[in-house]
Amino acid sequence: MLVIAFASALVSGFTMAGCSSKSAPTPGEELTSYHLEVNLLGEKNVFPVNSQGMLKAEVEVSSDGGKIGLSSDKGTTVLDQDGEPPHIIHAVIDSSPPPAPANAYVVSSVYNLGPEGATFDPPLLLTLGYDPKLLPEGLGENELYIAYHNGTEWCNVGYKKVDTKPYSVTTHLYNFNSTSFAILGPKELASSTTPTQGTQVGDLAPDFQLNNLEGKPVSLGDLRGKPVILNFWGTWCHPCVSEMPLIQKVHEEQSAEGLVLLAINMGGTSSQVKEFLQAHNLSLPVLLDTRQDVARRYNIQYIPTTFFIDKEGIIQTVKIGAFPDKEAIEGYLNKIMR
Repeated sequence: MLVIAFASALVSGFTMAGCSSKSAPTPGEELTSYHLEVNLLGEKNVFPVNSQGMLKAEVEVSSDGGKIGLSSDKGTTVLDQDGEPPHIIHAVIDSSPPPAPANAYVVSSVYNLGPEGATFDPPLLLTLGYDPKLLPEGLGENELYIAYHNGTEWCNVGYKKVDTKPYSVTTHLYNFNSTSFAILGPKELASSTTPTQGTQVGDLAPDFQLNNLEGKPVSLGDLRGKPVILNFWGTWCHPCVSEMPLIQKVHEEQSAEGLVLLAINMGGTSSQVKEFLQAHNLSLPVLLDTRQDVARRYNIQYIPTTFFIDKEGIIQTVKIGAFPDKEAIEGYLNKIMR
């Protein structure tokens, strides 16, 4: 059975894990029931949902032939872009899919998921199937991953689980802000002296310049030769706040070894961020992405999202979601601290 599991909430085009715009019901309040139709390639199922968008039953469905599937636990909150319970979640095959990227094969159909802007709290597992007989020669099944197309380029979702028995790949989905999804597999490209700029592992991290809390400009390009951690966060994001003391501790311990931390705040002003850091007893080096231009350049779909960039400016790891402990951060540092 192919499965999808619903995931963390998004706000204003980004997923803010742990943040919800819906107010909690009064204790003992009876909530009106609605029905949510899940339509996967014409395979329809109906599930009860209350007026807060909370599923009143577990969802576990797949299309005919197991090409695409989804599931979510009872209690998952499903909302449309207006913050209301949607009437339908649907998946169709894209009849005019975007072209494959230069560095990867598209090895499944491209699926459009909707409604656009829908959010899920907690995370959603999307599972897509593939035919092993159609994989290009030399492409291993464990190299497959699910990606979304943001209107400009294909982007790796991040988390994946490959199951070679039902021939499927599973990932978490946090929203339908990007609605085109497919299974991709990497391909070898001719060596080049100039890496491709992008936001995927192996890409040259896009350069940018932002002001720090003192109003001084900081450029990523000026940090070439040093390992860099880029952490996108917001003051409203509880998972971001929970991991910040861990990131600060790593910064304090590793900065003498050349590590540079850039905590990129999305949407806040200097005074707001300073007040927040003081209230939480934090002293992270923060850059202000007030208009979220850099967040869009880095295809940030939800926060926290952290990029580990080596001394050559190459992205070595992308971590989506909060770190559970300091050791988890240190495990990723092995790829850039050398």
